[in-house]
Amino acid sequence: MLGNESQNSPAPNANKREQVSRKITQLVDDLPLFPTDINQLLSTAVKPAEDGTEILRLIKSDPKLGSQLLALAHSYFGRAEDFASIEDAVQHVGVRPLVQLIGISYAREAIQQEFAALKYLSDYVDHAEDIYIATDILGGLCSLPREQRQMHALAGLVHDVGRLAIMVAGNKTGARVLGTLWDRMVSVVHEEKAELGMDHCDVGARICLKWNFSPVIQEAVLRHHSPIMNGDFSFAGALIFLSHFVSASDPSGEILATLLSTKVLKKLDLTPVDFEKARDQYESRTKNSS
Repeated sequence: MLGNESQNSPAPNANKREQVSRKITQLVDDLPLFPTDINQLLSTAVKPAEDGTEILRLIKSDPKLGSQLLALAHSYFGRAEDFASIEDAVQHVGVRPLVQLIGISYAREAIQQEFAALKYLSDYVDHAEDIYIATDILGGLCSLPREQRQMHALAGLVHDVGRLAIMVAGNKTGARVLGTLWDRMVSVVHEEKAELGMDHCDVGARICLKWNFSPVIQEAVLRHHSPIMNGDFSFAGALIFLSHFVSASDPSGEILATLLSTKVLKKLDLTPVDFEKARDQYESRTKNSS
């Protein structure tokens, strides 16, 4: 009888997996929503029929919100003299990236509060900024229009948010909060799936959906470790995926020579020469900003 009971009882690993999975789900459910005006902006921006008119009206009806947006636009999209008004910012950047940017700024506040137990949370912010820069550079090499380029780059600022939830749920609050090393971009999600039944891309996409981020950002977060999956190609996921290689240190050339997926480059219509251009531009931008 004891033997049969032992065989029918759930394995300890299965119990742990279920407990952590429940904790992750609860963490996502408990994340705070943004203020009402920001939620309204984001929910309006994802409507397919919205041409930007209602978004601009909402922004202009709230002077405080307009000032916040201009300050953020100056920081991420250009020099201060580029934008004298919201209309200038919309003309140069596009209204949808501006909306996503202010949503991400509130997301950062929520992340700082909800994941404050993580000792090295600043690592997450630094890595997110690196991926934002690299993705913006790749978008330029792909000749994306500026609005699309910025929409994809902004996904870099939240692409790893699911990792934070997994770490807190797994009581790994003292561990380093680092982005995935380039040589484990594929394997890490398989390991997470095996251990938890989900990976940080799944969790991150759920968080982005809760916060009403654009479908482009949701897809980029979901697919940034699996840009080509069962024959399906995700352009948004591929840009974030490749940006990890652009931002990685590679003095020996090992990444390009042995590990970088040429399929992803080809799908983005980029060449190894373009990749090296991206790395040079990244080094230049990060050196100038330090």
